[in-house]
Amino acid sequence: MAWHRWFVYVYETALRDECGYRGYQPYWDWPKYMHAPQNSPIFNGDPYSLGGNGQYIPHNGTVITPPEGVSGGDIQLPAGVGGGYVVTGPFANMTVNLGPFGGTFGTEPGPDGGLGYNPRGLKRDVGPGVNERHCNYTTVLDLLGTPTINDYRLLSEGVPYTVEIGPHGGGHYVINGDPGGDLFTSPGDPAFWVHHGQMDRLWALWQTRDPSTRYAQLDKGTYGHITWANDPASRLAELDDIIDMGYAGPSVRIRDVMSTTSGPFCYFYQESREWVQDLREHWHESGQNFGTAGA
Repeated sequence: MAWHRWFVYVYETALRDECGYRGYQPYWDWPKYMHAPQNSPIFNGDPYSLGGNGQYIPHNGTVITPPEGVSGGDIQLPAGVGGGYVVTGPFANMTVNLGPFGGTFGTEPGPDGGLGYNPRGLKRDVGPGVNERHCNYTTVLDLLGTPTINDYRLLSEGVPYTVEIGPHGGGHYVINGDPGGDLFTSPGDPAFWVHHGQMDRLWALWQTRDPSTRYAQLDKGTYGHITWANDPASRLAELDDIIDMGYAGPSVRIRDVMSTTSGPFCYFYQESREWVQDLREHWHESGQNFGTAGA
């Protein structure tokens, strides 16, 4: 999560410094439009959206295939209501140049193993199936109620190569398509950045429930290693380890990106009354009890 927080910041900085952007980094409140995300202000195709859904084509849902040598069977996801090229909104007929790299059944890698120049149209398959299952109000409540970062990460990321893909993977597969459904090239879809705006938002809100502990708390479980899902096996990450952005931006220590109001950052998430009300209504309906922070 610290890596993605820095990644989003580097992207926002590039928008400001290289493109003259004067706004803020938005986030996508997944559950608000979970029953029809394709009609949300993000994907409805109007001039202020991030482009529309892909044109509808009859298709089956995405199948995620574990990499060679990794245990677990294929994962069948529900189909969205698009699947074709994006032809509406600001990113209509956008050209994607990198990938595919792989990760979904039947996807052939692009030139040079997916790393070569490969211009093609942007595709999306936005729909309610994955959104309702993995990115709903219960998901948000459960995340905010987890007692430790280990629990938070396991719920957020899911169990590797099982149907429990968590809201992190779930949000990517709500967007889906090409490159949105590709683990390694998904940042090529502009919607990637608002999904990770929400990921950062929820982590920040969780941290503020116990700041004396959580601003320095790193995962010691499945997702706590310096390789993803500890594959290949590696040591646990430490606060003084370096996040290396390569050519994309400067490097930074993990400890310097743990708080949104210190180090290179100066931002916080202000919650609207509407969001708090929506959350409370679902909280009462679900009968959940958060208890006390850190309990």
